[in-house]
Amino acid sequence: MPTTTNYSIVLPTVGGNKNTWGSVLNDAFTVLEQQTYDVDQVLGAADDSATPSLAYNLTQAVTNASTAKTNSETAESVANKLVNTTLTTLTSRVSTLETTVGAVGTTGSVADDARSAKTTAASALTTAQSALTYAQNN
Repeated sequence: MPTTTNYSIVLPTVGGNKNTWGSVLNDAFTVLEQQTYDVDQVLGAADDSATPSLAYNLTQAVTNASTAKTNSETAESVANKLVNTTLTTLTSRVSTLETTVGAVGTTGSVADDARSAKTTAASALTTAQSALTYAQNN
């Protein structure tokens, strides 16, 4: 009689094995039942935290993975809010600074006063260097 590939369960021969199909099928079901029971014994009960069973550990792993995913999504959301808040604050401060400093060329603006002071300082440096050179040579 033929058998299954993986578990060698005996199969009735189609067109043959007259009057033996009942016994062959009963034996096959008995083998399947035993193999299913063996798997159940390895996995154990999903609610067996005392041992703990493999099924319980797998259930806990799925729960932990789900919690980690939720925590990750929450962290991402908080990070996005922090970045958006920071960017909004920086944009506001830059705008305030631009208003306070003003533009170069606008009379009375801090930027224009700074440009004017720089020009004056450069001119004073040139004058001081010339005076130093004159004093050293005379």
